[in-house]
Amino acid sequence: MKLGLSLPTVGPPGRRKYIRDVAVAADRLGFDSLWVSSHVALPENRTSTCSYPRAKTESAYNWGVAWLEPVAVLGMVLGITERITVGTHVLALPYRNPVVLATEFATLDQLSEGRVVLGAGIGWMDEEFAAVGVPRTQRGARSDECIDVMRTLWSGKKPVSFHGRFTDFDDMWLASRPYSPAGPPVYIGGNTSHALRRTARRGQGWLAHELYPDEIKQGKADLARFAAEVDRDPAEIAVTVRRGLVPPFPVMDFMSDRVSITGGPARVAEQFDEYRRAGVDLLVLDLSMRPAEMIETMSWLTGEVVPLLEKTSSEH
Repeated sequence: MKLGLSLPTVGPPGRRKYIRDVAVAADRLGFDSLWVSSHVALPENRTSTCSYPRAKTESAYNWGVAWLEPVAVLGMVLGITERITVGTHVLALPYRNPVVLATEFATLDQLSEGRVVLGAGIGWMDEEFAAVGVPRTQRGARSDECIDVMRTLWSGKKPVSFHGRFTDFDDMWLASRPYSPAGPPVYIGGNTSHALRRTARRGQGWLAHELYPDEIKQGKADLARFAAEVDRDPAEIAVTVRRGLVPPFPVMDFMSDRVSITGGPARVAEQFDEYRRAGVDLLVLDLSMRPAEMIETMSWLTGEVVPLLEKTSSEH
């Protein structure tokens, strides 16, 4: 099982030096990937609630909290790293023009030589949908069509056409060409049956959020059932989950009310292994703390926890 990290792009930590230092350290320490969250506008008064109540991050969606734009962050991080994969976790597809998004991610894929992943979501905040002028009731249909449009443009070897409900064009050639033959992989975020069905039909990976190992097992069973409906091998689909982590030494935990993985090296390795045995391919960790503490925690993970996890894995 691989380990990834959520980049600190939300709130006070979201500053250039912090992001640069964390990204370079993650690349050097051997982490698999870095992931960027996304919102485009936050209301003064909000009635809609987060789709992931277990994450305990409601305060992050209040006005005045800074969320750095993910496509710009990806470009910066891919430019200062050499090995690590970088993706969105997640980017709401209904907010974006699919042709423009296709050329943005084709460019990122080309310049990084295939190190970018589009983690896709359908959005949840009513007020944000209103701000971008998209009906929330269309979010599923728009997301499905967006993926289809991008894949059509990325894989086209000559001008292509698309005639959908929201996008319509004839004989167009995407100006920016991806490095990967079929374009960057698209992972689908969400814990619902709709998200799993979308993953089975259109995703190369599933981005689960704040699920426990037993819930991952059930999700994988549902994913396999949905994949069978479209005659697809579920083994082709990468399974990821995102969880908070707090190390056993003192840190300033900015999300102390969430349920996080914690404990000494052996206990953390044991919890990681539970996810590995549940069939998780990638565990993405949220380290919501100050810059030096985050890098210290990353070094602790690779120095003390990963060797124990590798030993446990080899014994099984």
